Amino acid sequence: MDTVEMTAEEFLRLLNGWGESGSRLRIALRSPELELHAFCTVLTARDGHAAFWIGAERDKNAVDFSLSGCLFGFRDVPPDEAELPVGVEVESSVGAVRGDFMLLIMLLKV
Repeated sequence: MDTVEMTAEEFLRLLNGWGESGSRLRIALRSPELELHAFCTVLTARDGHAAFWIGAERDKNAVDFSLSGCLFGFRDVPPDEAELPVGVEVESSVGAVRGDFMLLIMLLKV
């Protein structure tokens, strides 16, 4: 994974900025027990947690991740790893990695 490291504070601040601007995102979570890929927007990013509204209907479905103990950074996403529909492109992405999971958050081009 090619990354440029960042602190937890920088990571959460970036997510909050994406949330304030209403940026369209896609998350990819991989763990031994679960794999999740979803279009979303940021609900909140603070106190070591990142929460996202999932899907097109805001206020219907959300997911919250504890980021305690994670390493953070910007990273390049190979197209096959992004698992995006045809015509959807990634502008930028950040990741949070811990021994038991990897969370990739992709900012999508408008």
